[in-house]
Parts: sequence; C-alpha cells; structure tokens
Amino acid sequence: MKKLIFILTTILAVSSFQSCTDDFLEVTPTTLELAEFYYSNEEEITKALMAAYNVLQWPDFVFWEYGPLPFISDIMSDDVRVGGAHVNDIPVFTQMRFFRASSEFTPSVLWVVFYSGIYRTNTVINNMDKVQNISSTRKNRILAEAHTLRAYYYFWLWKLWGNVPYYDKNPEENFYVPQLSADEVYKRILSDLDFAIQDNKLPLTVPKMQKGRITQATAQMLKANLVMYQKDEALYPEVLNDMREIIQSGLYSLYPNFADIWEDIGEWCSESIFEVNYTDNPSSRTWENATRAGGTVYPTLIGINALVNSPHYAGGGYGFEPVEKSLYDLYDDADQRKDGGILNFAKYQQSYPQASYVPRYDDTGYFNRKYLPRLNGNDKFVSGPDGGADINYRNNYRVFRYAETLLIASELIVRTGGNQEEADLYLNQVRARAFQEDIDDPEFSTKKRVATLDNLLLENRLEFACEGHRFWDLVRYDKAVEVLGDRGYTPNKKHLPIPQSEIDQAKGTLIQNPY
Repeated sequence: MKKLIFILTTILAVSSFQSCTDDFLEVTPTTLELAEFYYSNEEEITKALMAAYNVLQWPDFVFWEYGPLPFISDIMSDDVRVGGAHVNDIPVFTQMRFFRASSEFTPSVLWVVFYSGIYRTNTVINNMDKVQNISSTRKNRILAEAHTLRAYYYFWLWKLWGNVPYYDKNPEENFYVPQLSADEVYKRILSDLDFAIQDNKLPLTVPKMQKGRITQATAQMLKANLVMYQKDEALYPEVLNDMREIIQSGLYSLYPNFADIWEDIGEWCSESIFEVNYTDNPSSRTWENATRAGGTVYPTLIGINALVNSPHYAGGGYGFEPVEKSLYDLYDDADQRKDGGILNFAKYQQSYPQASYVPRYDDTGYFNRKYLPRLNGNDKFVSGPDGGADINYRNNYRVFRYAETLLIASELIVRTGGNQEEADLYLNQVRARAFQEDIDDPEFSTKKRVATLDNLLLENRLEFACEGHRFWDLVRYDKAVEVLGDRGYTPNKKHLPIPQSEIDQAKGTLIQNPY
C-alpha cells in the first residue's frame, strides 16, 4: 500500500528547528518574509500542515539521539530490559530503567522534537486567517488536524515532564516561554482536543490514500488517554460516549489474526485508528539528516544481534529491548498474542534449527516481535538512493488500535458503575480474538473474564505488550510503587528531570522537577 508521507519540499525552512537542538526555550521567530507573505492560499497552509505532521517521524532517532516512544516508555516498566552492547551503551536508557534519571540523563531529544512539532502546529493555527479562497469545511478540518497534532506533542511532554513551558503563539521576537504546572498543561491540551472534536470538523475515518491523516477517532482516542491518565473522573462519561461512538460506527473492527497486525498486510488494517507512516520509498533519512521523510530505525535498535540463517528476520540489530521471560510466561499457551507479539528464540529454533544469534547485554532470548526487522514485507531491509538502510525500515508505528477503544470503554464503564454486561462484552471481544474463538462459542466460556479493574490492567498488559502502555498504566492505576519500587520508583519519579541545557538557557525561569 502506498503510504501518505508528509514530505517537505519548498517549505523546508518554514517553522523548522533544524539548527535548534539545544535552545528551544529561547524561541527564535520565523523569517519576516515567510511570516508576512507566505500563507496566502490553501496550498501554502497545507504545506505548513505537512511540516507539522513530519515531526511525528522524528522520535525514533534525530539529532544523533534515540527516543522511540514505545521503548522509552517500556524501559520504565516491568516488561523489558535495556539491552544493547553493554550497560552504558546508551546511558540514559539505563538511568531511566532504574529511576536514576537526572538533568543530564533524560531523553532531551524528545523535548526538542515535541517543541519542534508545536512550533509547526502553531504556524498553521496562527496563520489560517491569512488564507484566502478556502472553504469553511476545509479550513476547519486543517485547524482541527493542527490542534490535535499540537495536543499530541504537548501530551507527550506532559506525560514525560509534567510541568513544562507552554505557548500557543509563535513569538515575533525572542522571549522565554512561561512554565505551567502539569494540571494547567492538561487543561490546555484538553482545550485543543475539544476544539478538534466538536462540530464534526474531522471525519471519523479517511479513505485509503489519506491514511496517516488525523481523524475524529484519533482525536477521541488521544482525549481518552489524556483524561484517564489525569484521572479526571468528571469527564469519564464524556470520554465513554466518544468510545461508544467509535464502536457503534462500525468503521473499525478487530483484525482477525493478531500476529498479522505487525506485518505489511496489517498496516492500516480494520483495527488501525492511527499510525505514523514510515516508508522505504522514498527512504531519504540518513544518520546525519534524520528529519527527512522515510523509514524508521526502531527495528534496527531492537533487532537481533548477528542473526544468521533466519528465513524471516533480518540480522544486524543492536539488541536493545530484550523482553522479560516473566511477561512471556503470563500468556496462556493458546493465546495468539504470546508468540504473535513476542519471539521466543529457543522455540523458534525448534522449527528453524539453522538460525542463531550472538547474545548481547541483558539478553533474555525473548524479543519484541511486533517491531523486529523482517527480511520481507512490512519492514524490508532496503534503502533509497541517498538514505541509509538501517534507518529506513518501512514499519509503521501503531499509535491507536481499536482493541484499545474496547478496553478503554470497558474500563470506563467499570469506573463509572455502568452496565457490567457491556463492560464484559468489550473485554471479551478482545480476548476472543486473542484465542481465535467465537465469543459466543461454549468452548470460549472458560476463557471469558469479568471486567474488573485488575482484569483490565492485566488485559492491557497482554494486548499491548511492548507497545509502550505498561508503565503509564501502572502509574494511573496507582500500582507503580508496588510493581516498580524494588527498582527505585517513588511517586516523585512520575515526571522526569528537565534537560539541564533547558534549565541553563532559561536563566532562572524554569523550575526543575523534584526527582
């Protein structure tokens, strides 16, 4: 399937931070010519929107730092280890895993990435009034997409650092951005999402050739994640209605085969609500210029070191993110997610005895199959004429899946004291797919579960293993101290230390998080 990739051509210089990797708080305005004269028609504002989308590709690797969101999240959980060549291969990962992060060891690249995205979304939102000859429908859709993207970028800053600088208008001269409390930032993100969702500015889904664009369902899923992480109980009924709207629309459904979600045929399948598109055509990303459009390095980062004679998976991986055996053992043997999401190499060798690899640091023999580099299909090991092969796998990042819609709806029904049968139905639809059984089949009855908070926490762990959910779920369920306390987690570890470079350049206006 041809993917919608937001490629920058004539707008490369517009609202770009290509040379600003360390000094975001002191905001430098865009050029006078672009600010005053560029955004006059629909084509130009659409290019600015494409620039804002382009930043979605950056977290895995940019400015010579790695920050893939699933891995950054999961290394703080109990599901994976750091891995790599040795304990200090990428020190920030080890410090985060053991909750020893500091202002020097924090994922500062993500700070730069997300503020770059915010700058670009502000460019769209604040220049829309200059655009002539555009229909109100088209104008409202572009604005809704930009507001949702801005909410997404702030959402990640808010989850990682909490108390962050906030601005919604790009400055006309250099100035320092005020730092808001986490609760204040939450309200601003919520406002962006409410704007996007209200009045049906966005379609609930999009045609095949527009996959990668923000939809109503995308905004609703992001709002659900935001509200539930904040534990804003007053909004639970509203968010539950959003989930029901997605469910009752009939536009999304669970993909029949869980393992195939992670293959080429599974990209933008019936279950997919939002993905970040990566492509090998064109695969112009390079180590030196990773802001170009193209593929992802994440499969290389977690790939199997010195793997040979495997007919399915590519070698040359760096061996990060080995999966805990305890996670693999949680699954029932009949659960398709067990081997569909995790590669047990010893079991794999039983079918392919010629395959072998060289273990790296903290190796467990279990790998994140969802994003492993394949030899054929979804993330084929190829590159374009000027891109690097290792950094250009075409494996999309699955952001929101319909399975999450069902489990969020089930949890919200439980939390609001709603209809237990409805909550059970949504939970067991996910389980029925996992066991490849009909939900109404008598044989499935022994695998059904009652929707309780404990059962839903476990089901989320099984369904979204290695997708970056587990740590955030433990925090919002108030289970993080219980599960992660032996590694050093305490309640003040919820927010990471702000990068020291930002503290220094703020000249006293930015207060460090207690950690």
